[in-house]
Amino acid sequence: MSKLAKQRIPFESEGQFLGFLPDKDGKLKYLRWQAGAEVFAGKIPKPLRSELYRSLKPGDRVQIAGEREVNLLKGREKWVLYRVVPVQAGIPATSPPKAAPESEEKRKGVVLVCQKSDCCRRGALEVMQALQAHLAAYGGIRVQGVGCMKDCKRGPNVVFLPDKARYSGVSSQEIPALLERHFPIASLQVQQVETAASS
Repeated sequence: MSKLAKQRIPFESEGQFLGFLPDKDGKLKYLRWQAGAEVFAGKIPKPLRSELYRSLKPGDRVQIAGEREVNLLKGREKWVLYRVVPVQAGIPATSPPKAAPESEEKRKGVVLVCQKSDCCRRGALEVMQALQAHLAAYGGIRVQGVGCMKDCKRGPNVVFLPDKARYSGVSSQEIPALLERHFPIASLQVQQVETAASS
């Protein structure tokens, strides 16, 4: 019943960075941005915080990807950010020069792996190592450790971008099949390189 009451919806947004917000303990853990007329705030994963504190200034354009968790019973929603990337200054959000790097990133892909303690206890480090070992052959697809993705008790949790496909309880043995499912073109290139090398 409680699982049906919660929905996790992946999202991507681009807008203007407004500033950082503190949690109840006074630590800056949230990022506030404006997209169109609406203002949003999302929790920043710990590994991203220090870099964002140094690099972002109010007014900067940012691209954001993450997950919106909607609690239907309580009528609340929570935003968790997986990726925050400053948009190059002077290039409008709708211009073709900006679209090219975005499509390149989407073509290449990113695999996000939760690095919080619960997921690490359940094998997230082994999953990261398996991904790094297999992705070395793919080229252009990268793996990134991120903060909590929720579902801690079902970890390790992994998200494949740009598909936004989320998996829980992933083992290192499942990595080759998951990579082939989400990056079949890259997989085909790997096979062609291996065939050419053997002949």
